[in-house]
Amino acid sequence: MATPTPLHVPVLLQEVVDNLPLPPAARILDLTLGLGGHAEALLARCDAGSRYLGVDRDPQARALALQRLGGDARLSILACAHEDVWKDPAFLDWMASHAPEGFDAILADLGVSTLQLRSPERGFSFRDEGPLDMRMDTEHGPTALAWIAAQTDESLADALYQFGEERASRPIARAILAALRDGRLATTRDLAEAVYTVIPREPAKRKGLSDPATRTFQAVRIAVNGELECLAATLESAANALRPGGRLAVISFHSLEDRIVKQTLRRLAGIYDGPGRVAPVTLPKRLRLLHPGGIAPGEAEAAANPPSRSARLRLAERLP
Repeated sequence: MATPTPLHVPVLLQEVVDNLPLPPAARILDLTLGLGGHAEALLARCDAGSRYLGVDRDPQARALALQRLGGDARLSILACAHEDVWKDPAFLDWMASHAPEGFDAILADLGVSTLQLRSPERGFSFRDEGPLDMRMDTEHGPTALAWIAAQTDESLADALYQFGEERASRPIARAILAALRDGRLATTRDLAEAVYTVIPREPAKRKGLSDPATRTFQAVRIAVNGELECLAATLESAANALRPGGRLAVISFHSLEDRIVKQTLRRLAGIYDGPGRVAPVTLPKRLRLLHPGGIAPGEAEAAANPPSRSARLRLAERLP
């Protein structure tokens, strides 16, 4: 019998492992534990004195990671969003006990997981019908449907344009809210159909283009989960939590994420990207950039795991 295809394939796994050299008794912080694929590989390189703290706000992901790695005494799992972890009492207690001098490695694998996309009941994808949920933390916050219901034509259009880079954001927003008022918006398929009334699906399909609903789903998901709002602050906090020589690795999956990651790491490396040639103030130089252009998946990984094609790994090292 053939082995079932796993729901989760860690992206840029070898590149992460190769670029996070770990000393004896390493201290590692995984801000997006997910199903534990990167954690499993990194723990395999750690000695018995190492400690690994995995953070994730998705209860389903935490349960599956615990099932996969729960027998490893070096691992601790914390229920929290990465933007909130820095002030979480449990995190502060763990760090005081296990990593008072900071972390040797911090990893953030951003975006939505394959598990979330392939679970219709989570409502992340239009490929299978499910409720309009899209929450990474299924125990807190408004669902996608509740978030949409709280929008105006203008605010929804702005979100679709800002978070999905959707050029037809205004007519799509009107179509979505019209469907809501008419009682035709309850599932992921309903949301996709509202988009198709503005951008028909078949012409895009014939031309081999991405589904017209892709950008709208991305935008709503990012808005519901606040994925970009605190990303720069998270990266700055992560840089501060590294010990000298420690490394930060961040994997992004779309241009909006990657732009924030790139600009934040450059700023923390003392590089000025603003108007004019000279920075108005001296930027603090806390990091040294590694592979400044980022690392993309190789041809073999992109072919074997298509969702990895848009991924980019950016790395930086904490200066003394």
